[in-house]
Amino acid sequence: MMNLMRKLTRHILWIVIAAFVGTIVFAWGMRFSAGKRKVGVVATINGQDIQWQNFMQMYEQNLAMAREQYDDIDENLAERIRDNTWENMVYQVLLNQEIKKRNIEISGKELYEFLKRFPPAELRQAEIFQTEGKFDSLKYLQALADPRIPWGQIEAMIRPQLEVTKLQEQIIGLVRITDEEVKRNYISDNEKVQVKYIQVLPDEFKPQDIQVTEDEIENYYQSHQEEFQLEERAQLAYVKFEKKPSSDDDIKAKTELVEIKELVNEGEDFGDLALEYSQDLGSAENFGDLGWFGKGEMVKTFEDVAFSLDEGEISEPVKTKYGWHLIKVIEKKKEKEETKVHASHILIKVVPSEETIEILRAKAESFLDGARELGFEKQAEEDSLEVSSTNLFDRNSLIPQFARISDQALDFAFENEVEEISEVYESENDFFVLKLVNKQPSKISPLVEVKARIKNILTNQKKSDLAHLEAEKIYNEMKSEQSFEKTALKFGKETSQTEMFSRNDYLAEVKNSPEFKGAAFALTQKGQISPPVKSDNGTYILKFVSREEIIEEDFSAVKDSLTNQLLMQKQNQVFSQWYTHLKENAKIEDFRERQYQQQAPY
Repeated sequence: MMNLMRKLTRHILWIVIAAFVGTIVFAWGMRFSAGKRKVGVVATINGQDIQWQNFMQMYEQNLAMAREQYDDIDENLAERIRDNTWENMVYQVLLNQEIKKRNIEISGKELYEFLKRFPPAELRQAEIFQTEGKFDSLKYLQALADPRIPWGQIEAMIRPQLEVTKLQEQIIGLVRITDEEVKRNYISDNEKVQVKYIQVLPDEFKPQDIQVTEDEIENYYQSHQEEFQLEERAQLAYVKFEKKPSSDDDIKAKTELVEIKELVNEGEDFGDLALEYSQDLGSAENFGDLGWFGKGEMVKTFEDVAFSLDEGEISEPVKTKYGWHLIKVIEKKKEKEETKVHASHILIKVVPSEETIEILRAKAESFLDGARELGFEKQAEEDSLEVSSTNLFDRNSLIPQFARISDQALDFAFENEVEEISEVYESENDFFVLKLVNKQPSKISPLVEVKARIKNILTNQKKSDLAHLEAEKIYNEMKSEQSFEKTALKFGKETSQTEMFSRNDYLAEVKNSPEFKGAAFALTQKGQISPPVKSDNGTYILKFVSREEIIEEDFSAVKDSLTNQLLMQKQNQVFSQWYTHLKENAKIEDFRERQYQQQAPY
């Protein structure tokens, strides 16, 4: 029995470790903040601090999973993984807060029943719960009922999952799907029609042939004021302190490469050292191997050295825009009179050290102190700093100059008065100090500023109206001639024919026009012609070709499964809308950028 207990305990601890990262936000370091300065904090969500180390553990776990799926983790993919980790972390925290707010609890009986009905996969596969190679539920249930086995550790990991499930049940518990909804959905997917059609395009009418009067422009302006509403806008001046490597950082990177070459000289394998030290992840995982290349395929400085080396020879440190390299030539060959080189390398990037970053931070703080004493522009002049400025922007703008600190810049701009100077803001690549230089209240754009825009709108409307009038003429003639094709030809129009399509199919040829689809399904008799149908991309006249009705027996056969599918979709939609509302109303302070400094991008 003691041997069985030890085996069970080992399996349980293994499951706990496997599940640990998935529940790390719930289990670690969440406390309510009191001070303003957040040391080691990645976020504050509704007053609750989330520790940087917890976020990074989740990120590293997700990164490890991604490495199993992708050959190369470049900076863009690593950033997407970081952002997904952030969203998942916020999701977990907000749901956990809502669980506490609603006093949702999982009883011991509920936990027991869940474990009884749904044994963890790791335990189902454990040899001690198998008989003749198959999971033995009797052995498992006997162990589950044994109070000496530490099931509490498994329960502690499962409890948060069950709490979330119970919360979801509360949110979606009243969602229902009617028989009418199921039938409509089936019809939309399975009832099909086929039509012929002609199209009259607005662009068949030239803008220069269309008159737009001053009165028409004025009337449109007065009756569509909401279209010309300008939100409150602001403009910022700023100075930037770029996180560039110092000369000491350059020397440090080169020195590291020199030390690596000494290890090669002492007999260590170049490929193994590339795998361990090279910061070119694409080649490092292949022991530094770059494959074969000819002239013009690499940065010139790099290839000049590579082509000058003999087979087996290793270069001295070589500097390119990517950093410092050690290059080893493996082979050389002639191919169609062109020399090709097979080489490997070790790259050490030149990046700002922590000391360099702190010096830049101190410079930014010093500038800020001086700007508040002497004035923003004067202090910039004394420090030989360039003052740049943004265009006017509103609350919904993405300010390209500030990228990752855009939210902070927007908050500063719209929560302060003109002439106010910001704190030092930090992004991944820069420090910024901002000054609010202009602020304009919400207003209606003057007519003079939007006149050309209105004229263009009215011109397009008139072109669309002329297209519809032309289609009316064609339609009236079709009724008298009783010939779709002959009348189309008379007016110089081509006839087209669709494939059989359902309401939910995408009709690329008519830009998926909903008006076109509606008119098509309104036709019921062979040869029936629709009146002109106006849409955003022209006016159509349709002729009925054929229809496929649904088969009631087929519907009855799939009704139950379709009902379950639609119910799940509706439940997911309701829960998603609920969560979006929860997140929009949460107070989320994001301190990632402050913590990202000196973090490797992958």
